[in-house]
Amino acid sequence: MSYVISGDCCSDASCVAVCPMNCIHPSPGEPGFGTTDGLFIDPRTCIDCGACADICPVDAAKPADRASAVDVQLNTAYYAERPVLDGLDLDSWEPPSFNRWSDGPRRVAVVGAGPAGMYATRELLQRSTAEVTLFDRLPVVGGLARYGVAPDHPVTKQIVRTFERIAAHPRVRWRPGTEVSVAELEGRYDAVVHASGSFESRRLGIPGEETALTAAEVVAWYNDRPGARPVELRGPRVIVVGNGNVALDLARLMTADERRLIGVGVPPEVREALAGVTEVVLLGRRGPDAAAYTASAFREVEHSKDIVFRHHITPAAWDHRGLTTTDGETIAADTLITAIGFTGRPIPGLPFDPVRGVVPNVGGAVVGRPGHFVTGWIKRGARGGIGVNKACAQETVRTLLTADVPQPA
Repeated sequence: MSYVISGDCCSDASCVAVCPMNCIHPSPGEPGFGTTDGLFIDPRTCIDCGACADICPVDAAKPADRASAVDVQLNTAYYAERPVLDGLDLDSWEPPSFNRWSDGPRRVAVVGAGPAGMYATRELLQRSTAEVTLFDRLPVVGGLARYGVAPDHPVTKQIVRTFERIAAHPRVRWRPGTEVSVAELEGRYDAVVHASGSFESRRLGIPGEETALTAAEVVAWYNDRPGARPVELRGPRVIVVGNGNVALDLARLMTADERRLIGVGVPPEVREALAGVTEVVLLGRRGPDAAAYTASAFREVEHSKDIVFRHHITPAAWDHRGLTTTDGETIAADTLITAIGFTGRPIPGLPFDPVRGVVPNVGGAVVGRPGHFVTGWIKRGARGGIGVNKACAQETVRTLLTADVPQPA
């Protein structure tokens, strides 16, 4: 199901910047921008990631099944006689437009091949003549786009194809399965872009939590991420603390029909464990008006008879009886999963803000460390999806390329 843009469009083009498939037009600089009735989404290439809806200031971007028939027809009609734009085709990109490093290709290292790192690499290829060395501790590109998106959302995972083509570009040296330190990179590159993400799960800080599971553990397990440890998921009732999209993904998958799980390639051992769960209680510490999940994620579970929503619940302790709340209630359950967000991990050799979980930076330039830059969640905190990383990387690379005096890392 694609998204469409309704007649309420204000044409501020924020959605153009975050779209990972370049399927929103006319974009700034194209014929018709500012003179047509807003912007339009190409249903042939939209991957249903929802980034446009998240950033739209007037809520004009929405799933096709929530838009009027007229708006759906207008979006389709705009592209009826236009060729499909291959957003994956690196060969069609314009020549580099930044020439500060005109004395020949310079060396840039990008650490992390998730969405943030791949968009940074793409921007460097588009906007400079730099040669990029791309490192990741995993054997494949994609990061959370590959191993963080729920397996029953395979369309969204198509963006990984874009990342694979970036890694195969002639000016990219791809180094999979490689962990590197700041010390190892010093002096070897003219600039280093750190895109290590935020993989540490935030904790509730309650007694007994050490026996609970975290969303990061469970997501890595059901997505079969290399190195992920098996989890012991006991049923029939599971409590998930959190009110974001990850919490809803967990609840939806744990209560999904086995045929649906088979159809999206969930490993047999995961399906067997999920079969023991018959009820999921989703606990929100705040009310539904403060929920962090998107409307599209909620629509996928709102009619489920196996998922119970409870709000204004504050956990106090967890043990074999269940979850005790600050009101003295004990909610019986067999497994507790915390899904209250993520935080960054310090990068040795760089400054770190433990409160925000980020590397302090100005426009992506690391404070006090010339030649070092950050992008993605380690730059701005663990918020925003795949598309938001595109605009984030654009800002970082712009800072890197327009610095008055580039300083070697």
